[in-house]
Amino acid sequence: MKNFAALLVIACLAILVLLFVTNPELLGKIWLYIIGFIGYVAVLVEKGYQKLAAVFTSNKEKPKPPVAIQRLASEPSAPAVTEKTAEISKLEQKIKDLEVKLQGAKSGGETALGKCTLTVLRYLDDGETTLGLIFLRNKFFAYTLEDAHKEVKVEKHTRIPSGVYPIDFNKNVTELTEKYRNLYGNWFDFHLEIKQIPNFQNVYIHVGNTHENTDGCILIADGVSAGTSKSLQDSRNAYERFYKSVSALLKSNEPVNIQILNEDWFEKSKLSSL
Repeated sequence: MKNFAALLVIACLAILVLLFVTNPELLGKIWLYIIGFIGYVAVLVEKGYQKLAAVFTSNKEKPKPPVAIQRLASEPSAPAVTEKTAEISKLEQKIKDLEVKLQGAKSGGETALGKCTLTVLRYLDDGETTLGLIFLRNKFFAYTLEDAHKEVKVEKHTRIPSGVYPIDFNKNVTELTEKYRNLYGNWFDFHLEIKQIPNFQNVYIHVGNTHENTDGCILIADGVSAGTSKSLQDSRNAYERFYKSVSALLKSNEPVNIQILNEDWFEKSKLSSL
C-alpha cells in the first residue's frame, strides 16, 4: 500500500514536470496561486505554534488580582448616629434597668408593682400610638402597643385610662372568638378581657402590629420599632406565651389583675422619659 502511494506521488510530479516543460507559459499563469498557497500554509503553521505555546504556559502561576484600595482614614466608615437612634438606645438601657427597680417600687400612691399579676408601663405616646412594657409577676415579659391618650374618648381610637383592673375570660362566643380558635388551634379557648374599665368594654390583650389593629385594646409582641412608624414584631409568639401563662392561672382559680401606669411613672421612679 505504501509503495502504491509513493508511485502515485512520483507519477503526479512527473506529469507536472512534463506539463511545465511542454507548456512553459502555464507556470506564469499559476504562480500567483502557488504563492498564495504557501502564505496560507505559513499562517496555519503560525497558529499551530501559538496554540502549542498556550498549552505549555497554561500551568504557570496566574497573576494575583490587585489589592483593593483601603478606605481613606478621612472617609466616614458608618452613617452618623441620628437623634432617634440615640433615643432608642437609651430606651433599651432603661428596659434593662427596670427589672432592678421593680421589686418593691411604689409610684406616688399607686398600688405597689409587686401586688399585681401584670403591670404595663407606658413609656411613649406620640399622639397616635402608645408604646409600653408588660411585666408578669415583676419580670419583663414583652412589649405593648395601644392607641394614644385622648382627653375626650374617640371610639376605637383611645387607650384605656391607667389603673388596676381584673382580667378574666370573656366566655361569649363571637366571630372573633371563632376566628382565633381556627387560627391558633386547641390552646385558645376565649379572649382574655380587661374588665371593669369605666366607659370601656370588650377590651382584650391580643395579637397585632400597629395602632390600626388595637380598637382600644392592648397588643403584645416580642419586638418593637420606635422609629417614625411605631409598630410591633413577632406578636403571635408573644401572645401564645402570654395566653398560656395567664389562662393557666385563671383555670387554677387564681385571680389575675393588671396595673396600667402612664408615662409619668418613669419620673416617679427616677427614670426620666425620652
